[in-house]
Amino acid sequence: MIIGSEFNKKYQQLLWEIGSLSQEDTSKQIPVKKINATLEWDRIEIKHALEYLQELGLIKTTTIGGPLLYGHITLTESGLKKYKSLFDHE
Repeated sequence: MIIGSEFNKKYQQLLWEIGSLSQEDTSKQIPVKKINATLEWDRIEIKHALEYLQELGLIKTTTIGGPLLYGHITLTESGLKKYKSLFDHE
């Protein structure tokens, strides 16, 4: 959720993890299991968060086994810019 112009801390944390794992490479596929190994969110929570980031155009998801089971994600150019902007807020 976006509050004003501030990006919610939870989504910042998720985008930070994605950006770090991708090593700022928008072609690198990152396993969702690897993302959640660090965050330790429940399955529904990460599903909704990934859907939200995808709606914002910050990531792309690849599904496996059905529409709600995400296998890998990639960072988009917009996502990479947003990830880099998080450094400005530290």
